[in-house]
Amino acid sequence: MIGRLHMKFPVETLNSIQFRLTIAVLCLAPLVFGSVDQLWIAIWTVLLSVSTLCGVAAPLNGRQSRILFVFLALCLAYALVAIVQVAPRLFDQLSDPIWQRAENLLGLDAAPRISSRAEIPPIAIGHFLLLLTAFVSGFFVGTSRRKGDLLMLVAQYSILLYALYGLIALVLTPNMLLWAPKLAYRGSLTASFVNHNTAATFIGSGVILWFCSVYITLQSFRTGSLRLLLLVPSNEHVAFKVILQSAAALICFFALLLTGSRGGLICSSLGVLVAISLMIANRLQPRFWYALAGGLATLAVMAAWLSGIGRIGSQGLFDGARWSVYGLCIESIRQRPLLGAGAGTFADLFPSLRPDNFPGWGVWDFAHSTILEIAVEMGIPMAAMVLIAAVASLIILVQAALRSKDRSRSSLSAIAGIVVLTYLHATIDFSLQIPGYLIVFAILLGCGLARAAGSPVAPQYERASVRFG
Repeated sequence: MIGRLHMKFPVETLNSIQFRLTIAVLCLAPLVFGSVDQLWIAIWTVLLSVSTLCGVAAPLNGRQSRILFVFLALCLAYALVAIVQVAPRLFDQLSDPIWQRAENLLGLDAAPRISSRAEIPPIAIGHFLLLLTAFVSGFFVGTSRRKGDLLMLVAQYSILLYALYGLIALVLTPNMLLWAPKLAYRGSLTASFVNHNTAATFIGSGVILWFCSVYITLQSFRTGSLRLLLLVPSNEHVAFKVILQSAAALICFFALLLTGSRGGLICSSLGVLVAISLMIANRLQPRFWYALAGGLATLAVMAAWLSGIGRIGSQGLFDGARWSVYGLCIESIRQRPLLGAGAGTFADLFPSLRPDNFPGWGVWDFAHSTILEIAVEMGIPMAAMVLIAAVASLIILVQAALRSKDRSRSSLSAIAGIVVLTYLHATIDFSLQIPGYLIVFAILLGCGLARAAGSPVAPQYERASVRFG
């Protein structure tokens, strides 16, 4: 008996450390300029690695083990491709021509490689490790319903605080970003991020979380008559809670509008639509064609409304330079379709792709499309694997949300909406390549997939769990 207690205590202690570390990194990663500096990347990588090691003892069922195995296999494949790219003289026919030119012009005895770099850039390694450890840490948290609910609650309050800071900073210190001068996006809300598009994606996730909280709280009213709504004493507390949650949702939405991000606003609106649709799908049970017509009508109204707001109304959805960059990326992919140009080499490669008539302003260190950048750097097969995994993760979340009861459906629907927001925005920008948002998203995605693959919750455990929102 003493031996069992002794074994149980370390496991519970490790699980507690893992949960606390994951929560701490989730809240603090966006704080200092989105953690784009290599020092912060190293700090979060170390903390998340410790969190991952502490969570290894978490119990996993068969479906959870398969999902985690597929994710780790995908990461392994990505790492192997990156290693092959920098291995000297491995595939001479695929080697970058820069090595031959360096030998001819400078007389250097440089071993040819697929990559234009002799080694993998540290920043690329850091981003890879952040994604790996953040996802696994969130996954281990999601194996516990109570801890998963608490993580979601902390995430939505954390995003609310960042949105509030962004609003206050925009009024009081519009030309400052934290303690540094604001060099770009003056007049736009960026919270603690440098780029307003990343801030919009981050705050948009909070919009989805808070609107889902409002909806699920509204379901707890104990009368079906609007006139008798507040005559039931227990409804007074619920009404007060709805008011506060609605205020939080509107604060986040107002902050989202002030970012001035076209893609962030549209993708966030679509994410909210997906999340709410998942929560009401089984309640209304409409016929397929009625549901399809209603969804298309909602999208049409949303598009008409968004077309007249801010930069969307004045500049359209996309700028011409971005389309030009996409075309150059596609041309680069055609030249290196199998193994790409090398992990983390886009910023080095792009200057050689710029034509003479390309606009001279701006530094294009990202492709402004994460999946295109992966295809440029890692090749079409690797990009296809990443795309398939992304679609599969969304399908798993949607199916689980539709099967779940109301209390589980709210969190799963919210994460599905955030996934839609993030994946769509990642096709037109680089928010997933900013560590401060990458960490938050990977933790929420891992938690959501673990919840989606979890075993059904017993009624008595469901009543005892922390309620989302």
